[in-house]
Amino acid sequence: MKKHIQLFEEYLGKTGGRVTQQKLSILEEIYKTRTHFEVEDFIDRIRAKDKKFSRATVYRTIKQLLDAGLIQKILTRDGKVYYERTPDHHPHDHLLCNVCGKIFEIKDEAVDTLLSQACAAIGFRPEYRSLHIYGQCQRCTTAKL
Repeated sequence: MKKHIQLFEEYLGKTGGRVTQQKLSILEEIYKTRTHFEVEDFIDRIRAKDKKFSRATVYRTIKQLLDAGLIQKILTRDGKVYYERTPDHHPHDHLLCNVCGKIFEIKDEAVDTLLSQACAAIGFRPEYRSLHIYGQCQRCTTAKL
C-alpha cells in the first residue's frame, strides 16, 4: 500500500472519518499532480475523468488531507489559495513573487533545523507548518530596472 494512502486511512480512523473510494481517488489525483493547484481547477480536472465528484466532497477531502499533513496550503498576497502534495509527508517553505505570481520552493535542512530549535527553545510543539515569504523574483526585479 502506498504510504500516503496508509497515512490518510490512519488519519480518518483516528478522527472518525470514513474511508471512501471517492476520497482515495481525490488523494491519488492530488499525488499525481506535481505542481501547485487551485481547488476549482482541480475539480474541473477530476470531473473530466468522472462526473460523480461533488464540489463539497472535494473541498471536504482537501480539508481532511490538509489536517492530515498530506497537502500544504499556499496563500498568495492577492488572496488566491493554492495547494500541493507534501512529498514524503515533509513540509517545505515557499517564496511568492508579488509581481508575476510564481511560487518557488525552499527545501533546506538548515531551515528545518532552525525552526525546530526555535520551537524547542520555548517548548512549542508544532502541528502544522506554513512559511511563506513574499517579495519579487529576480526576473521581475530586473524587468523594472
